[in-house]
Amino acid sequence: MRSKIIRLFIFGLFVFILSGCGPSEEETLATIETMIDSTFDNQRSQPNHEFASFDIYLPDQISVIEETESNLIFTDQDQTYILFYNTLEEQDSRFFYQSAKATENYALLEAYEDDNRFGYVKVAEVEDNYELQVGVGGVRLTTHTSLDEMDQDLTKMVTMVNSIDFHQ
Repeated sequence: MRSKIIRLFIFGLFVFILSGCGPSEEETLATIETMIDSTFDNQRSQPNHEFASFDIYLPDQISVIEETESNLIFTDQDQTYILFYNTLEEQDSRFFYQSAKATENYALLEAYEDDNRFGYVKVAEVEDNYELQVGVGGVRLTTHTSLDEMDQDLTKMVTMVNSIDFHQ
């Protein structure tokens, strides 16, 4: 009986220690903030999927669920992504950024700008996770993620958004 209690205590202590080993929100947001410029500056991936209004690079494991006139919904295992696009907005449009800024409901909102485009990253707390939003011009890609996965999701999302080539 006593050995069961000791094992249960050790197991509980182990779980407690492991749960405290993940990154804090402040650490993750600081990491995301430092990644923004370099991630947006990465070389553009070649599109590998064609849709009615645009071509886009999607990683192999992604499954498209639905395509509508201005949205594309897809999943990567159990994570859902929603891509909203407005073909009337130029790549240097600040419309989605201004919309995100107006909500004032975010833990992080950082902009990126080069000669041809304007992009941004928004992180907001939602329920038990975070909403990660990446935008360039008239394109906005959103998903829910954890602190542990946020930096990987940011890289993947910026790669996808950077690859979009609208049909003329």
